Amino acid sequence: MLFRAIVPLEQLCATLEQVIAQYAPQRYLVGAGTGVKRLLPHLQTWFPHILWELVPEHDTTLQARRLYFEHHPPRGWRRLLPEGLRIPPEPYDDYAALALIYRAASEA
Repeated sequence: MLFRAIVPLEQLCATLEQVIAQYAPQRYLVGAGTGVKRLLPHLQTWFPHILWELVPEHDTTLQARRLYFEHHPPRGWRRLLPEGLRIPPEPYDDYAALALIYRAASEA
């Protein structure tokens, strides 16, 4: 993973400009969940030359939890909890985005 962040909408345009300039992505993915109706018009206005691909979001929360704990293995008593009861101690939307990337790659 080259870059990951959880960015408020007010900072999203500037952050995406930096990421696009630095990494020149080949594909631009957006989760097709409930937030897409609010987000997509902004993305299309800010970056009219980019084709944004919608990716289904079903089960990404559980996949994101799994990915989070793969990258941050639980320690102490938390490692004894069953996987279904483990909740990351911080926001993990960036791992949900990673799950969307994996999903899009497997469908390509």
